[in-house]
Amino acid sequence: MGTQSDLRHNGSIIRYDSAVFDPFEPRLFDETWLMAEGYHRGSSLGRGQAHFLNFGGRDMVLRPFRRGGLFGKINRDLYLNAGLKNSRSMQEFELLKWMHGEGLPVPRVVAAWMVPVGLAYRAAILTERIPAARPLEEVLQDKPLEQHDWALVGQTVRMMHDAGVDHSDLNCRNILVDHDHKVWLIDFDKCRRRPSGSWKSANLERLKRSLIKENSKADGLHWTEKDWAALIAGYDGKELDGAASLP
Repeated sequence: MGTQSDLRHNGSIIRYDSAVFDPFEPRLFDETWLMAEGYHRGSSLGRGQAHFLNFGGRDMVLRPFRRGGLFGKINRDLYLNAGLKNSRSMQEFELLKWMHGEGLPVPRVVAAWMVPVGLAYRAAILTERIPAARPLEEVLQDKPLEQHDWALVGQTVRMMHDAGVDHSDLNCRNILVDHDHKVWLIDFDKCRRRPSGSWKSANLERLKRSLIKENSKADGLHWTEKDWAALIAGYDGKELDGAASLP
């Protein structure tokens, strides 16, 4: 699971996995420095913009915490400071560290950053990049998935739920599929471990709404209700019609 260490740098607090980097380079949270030194390798689109970088032979993803909606137009990245352990970056660090240690298909967390700003704070998180993986939404824009791949998506969500993890923003952008058809889950901001409950079905409903929403756009997705049925079959551990048992 790695060794957790903390350091302070220019007023910020960084929690990092010293099994990945020791010592840790605090400027990995400085986008200007990353670009100037040539470590920055591109960015994703959208509110939850992520920056791709390569440093020390590792491909990583830097994700600053950003607000959305109308409030995000006024306050883009400040959150009420309720202490280090309650900051969004540190909470996600701890959850990802635990999930990775349990063998769940999530990226390895490298470090979390938090800097107090008066009564508020800014934050970011750094994870390893999953090789040759693309968001489910992006894959479905190019081509349809096979039914057994949809079942694997369902199985992966079930693994997360059986571990008691509530992914409060499960959508088709937070599920990745790699070249070997392995399914990964990302972006665990505001997520937590919980006793079993109705949140599991709420996660699935949110995922389906995201697929319907993206499918309704002009370019659409290669997605049908039959695909959703295959996902649920995988989630429930059932065999697909005319298919052998899934591994």
